[in-house]
Amino acid sequence: MPETQHDSADTLGFEEIADRLSPDDPQISPDGRHVAFTVAAGGRKGDHPDRAIWLSRDRQPATRFTGGEANNHDPRWSPDGTQLLFIANRKDAEKEMLYLLPVAGGEAQRLGDLDGSLSVPSWSPDGSKIAVLRTDPETEEEKKRKTEDKEDAYLYEEDAKRSRLWVVDAATGDARQLTFGDQSVWDYAWSPDGDRIVVVTTGLHVINEFILKGSLWQVPVAGGLMTHIADFPGGPGSPVVREVDGKLVVAVIANRRREDPAESLWIVPLDGSAQTNLTPDYAGSFSQLIADPTDRAGLFARVIEGTRQRLYRISAAGGDLQPVTPANLEDRGTISTGPTVAADGRALAFIWQASDTPPEVYIADIGQDAVAVSELGKSFAGRLYDGEIVHWESTDGVTIEGILIKPDGYKEGERVPLIVEIHGGPSWQWQDRLMMSWHDWAQMLAARGYAILLPNPRGSTGYGAAFEKLLQNDIGGGEAQDVISGAKAMVERGIADPERLGIGGWSWGGYLTAWSITQTDIFKAAVMGAGVANLISDHAAGDIPAANLSYYSDDPYTDWELYARASPIRFARNVTTPTLIVHGDADIRVHSTQGQEYYRALKTIGVPTRFVRYPREGHSFQERAHQIDLMRQIVEWFERYIPV
Repeated sequence: MPETQHDSADTLGFEEIADRLSPDDPQISPDGRHVAFTVAAGGRKGDHPDRAIWLSRDRQPATRFTGGEANNHDPRWSPDGTQLLFIANRKDAEKEMLYLLPVAGGEAQRLGDLDGSLSVPSWSPDGSKIAVLRTDPETEEEKKRKTEDKEDAYLYEEDAKRSRLWVVDAATGDARQLTFGDQSVWDYAWSPDGDRIVVVTTGLHVINEFILKGSLWQVPVAGGLMTHIADFPGGPGSPVVREVDGKLVVAVIANRRREDPAESLWIVPLDGSAQTNLTPDYAGSFSQLIADPTDRAGLFARVIEGTRQRLYRISAAGGDLQPVTPANLEDRGTISTGPTVAADGRALAFIWQASDTPPEVYIADIGQDAVAVSELGKSFAGRLYDGEIVHWESTDGVTIEGILIKPDGYKEGERVPLIVEIHGGPSWQWQDRLMMSWHDWAQMLAARGYAILLPNPRGSTGYGAAFEKLLQNDIGGGEAQDVISGAKAMVERGIADPERLGIGGWSWGGYLTAWSITQTDIFKAAVMGAGVANLISDHAAGDIPAANLSYYSDDPYTDWELYARASPIRFARNVTTPTLIVHGDADIRVHSTQGQEYYRALKTIGVPTRFVRYPREGHSFQERAHQIDLMRQIVEWFERYIPV
């Protein structure tokens, strides 16, 4: 590989990383000429997000389309292409409403009086109605009891507000609620004729319920009782109603938990007859489905294959994948968001990015090269570091894939400090995308002289069900060896300095960091971000204990030792690696006491450690000042113990 050419004096700053504008949710117009999308900075400066809608007209460079300081999101084109529907909190920062904006120009007008927490808006096929999800608001009596009388006790999980499906008249704004009772809606899809809507539901609106079981129902738009279609062992996603052999079916992305953990394409007839997995042997993982407007059985799909996401066409009547990723984006990078498709099925809009290229919105006619219509990352041109796809054998012979990013000014044959950053999940993956945020550290570390290895250990998605199942009943076993052997492989290849190895990660990456340093002393510094120290206490304190049942055969109350034997806290006395622990105080996914347990253990045995806690932050950090401080803490910790 040739020497990397960068301006070493122009180090990526923490502030500019937090302030970087990124696109999301690209929506192509029905005629395929325009694309609307949202833009926001990575770090939030005030109490509420500031997100704008941008518009590319006639495939020209996009400009901002909505003004003001508000959270404008979910832009959706009317079927005739004359209006843009979106959700915003313009009238009240705590309440969202529907707005319509003429594409030809003019002011956005509020549609009706439905307000609160709104999401997932969607036009009916004929454009006469709009469906939207609304979280049940607090009643005035509930507000009074909480604020004036301080009667604010609540029943954990039981008091979670449910999400309901509403339909709004696109002309008058009149709104009707379609779902009631003990059903909460997570997602939905219109039928092609617009007379019914298929919904994905659970009882309580808590993520653990969704992991345990999700149900499909159909709801008549005119009003009436819901009709049950099917249940899944885990909530299905991305529903699309199609027609196969004259029968309506719903296509969804789903899995069978431990039995078949890969996210596959499933077809379920609306009459409730047998479910079918159309892609049982496919080694990839489905991310998104949308309807093909030119084929009543057709779908477009975004799928994960190793370190990349690609676009395909697929029929609900078959299962063969037909690639439609533009040729000029096929060999590197990843399609991270989208697609959406024009009414004639000929043009797609999506977001593409690569390890050295910030995400941008692209539009492409099928069979033609894609063209970028945004340039939000232009200030980083020539300042980022390319990723190389690498492979190595783990200790048991399993081949592991990862991404290696070499540091600023790297010269072939030179040994440099290496940081292994582990992804969360564990059912997730690193992709060939930009790693530059409070959560993804590769670019900021490469700019400061570190090589970064981003491994996809066993259990990662995008490599098929068999690879994911290797993690079952082996938490902390082979996956840790996959990570450790990756660092050693980079040493053997003459890239990494064996005396300057570090490790870190967020969420499950934080867990695997904490565990790995109990198993080896090759790492000279570690960063445990929102990680698990005690698998038993985490099972009860976190909000997704059901996720453990994808990896373990039982719960810890039935088999205590099963969880205890892979808990980092149990083997903390083995640790010699200086460890920075960082956590959000409002994290309900992995409670901050997990970090506190590990900090107390390392402090007691005399290992250099620091525990930084961030008020108000959950599992994902939102506040700009906290993001900046977190990045500073990480860099200073590695620089302290692993000099460049």
